[in-house]
Amino acid sequence: METGNSASVRAGTRKIWIIVAAFVIVAVLAVAAILLLLGRQGDTKPTVAEGAAITEICGVDYRDFTDITPGVMTKERSAKFPAVDKVSVNGDLYAFIVKPIAYNGPVVLAVVIDGSNGKSIGMRIVEHAETPHYVRDMDNTWFTNRFAGKSVLEYLGIVRLAARSDNEIVAITGATVSTEGIVNGVNAAFGVFQEYVLGTTAAEVPYMVRFEPGVGDGPVETGSLVIRAYGLVLAEIGLDEIRALPSVRRVMSIHSTAGVTSHSFRGTLLSNVLNLADPGLVGEYDWALAVGVDDFMSGIGMNEIMAENSVFVMYEDNDEPLLKKNGEPGGIRIVVLDDVFGQRFTQFMIEIVLSEELR
Repeated sequence: METGNSASVRAGTRKIWIIVAAFVIVAVLAVAAILLLLGRQGDTKPTVAEGAAITEICGVDYRDFTDITPGVMTKERSAKFPAVDKVSVNGDLYAFIVKPIAYNGPVVLAVVIDGSNGKSIGMRIVEHAETPHYVRDMDNTWFTNRFAGKSVLEYLGIVRLAARSDNEIVAITGATVSTEGIVNGVNAAFGVFQEYVLGTTAAEVPYMVRFEPGVGDGPVETGSLVIRAYGLVLAEIGLDEIRALPSVRRVMSIHSTAGVTSHSFRGTLLSNVLNLADPGLVGEYDWALAVGVDDFMSGIGMNEIMAENSVFVMYEDNDEPLLKKNGEPGGIRIVVLDDVFGQRFTQFMIEIVLSEELR
């Protein structure tokens, strides 16, 4: 039988063990918090790939930059500019690693700003998960260089054809959402710079593109065909101009999952349209990418385009005007005559993108 004294001893022992256990738990949690903090501070230093991008932009070894992420990215700024991942400084140079979400996932960008004049030095893409076919131009310098020399006092916007003001960025053909994600990342770096360096209050920047197919200010059919090469608009040819070119009628059947359909197309050779823009284009480029308003694309070799009876820009079918996607007359369609299955029959045409290779 247990005595009162032995029961008291056991109760006292249990109390001691409970207190000891509590101290151990608190100590473990404290150590874990310190390690986590240290780990986060270590993670804010650029990786080798990110550092290489920073060095490429400004010509200064990224290892000479000092990590200032913990002091810059307060809780409030992290909430307003969630895409900003890392911030470092070297004199007047401020380097940012940002990770906005584009169409398929995160896009890792390096952005460098010159604090002496408040302008961006440049942007480079470190890593992305976008579909290569749609973002074939994303790594080209003609696109990335558009982000250089921009004032950080004004956020960048996106346009389709040509920039009319200094803060506008022309979207990559067929990759508007990816372009918007990149612009969001650069704008987030601008916002943090405005607040931390300039001491002003900047508008928050989303880290994810708010994208719903068919909603918003996407591309539209304007009744003209834009000829573009490496991001530059070479010409914009209206439907009336296309109709004025030598025309032909081509009767053909198209096989598809819906069955066989008969067509009597009227239009002109694509080579005629290219020559109208510039007779030298057909000899300068090897490929043409036909782009529809719904971002459907088809690649066509210049050898096919230059063939006598092969690739056409059509505007009528069965004596009726082709329709735009919204159902109105005025549509334009690319027809590759020997493609009886119609895989390269690009409807609702808006652009022809020329390149020396098909990416």
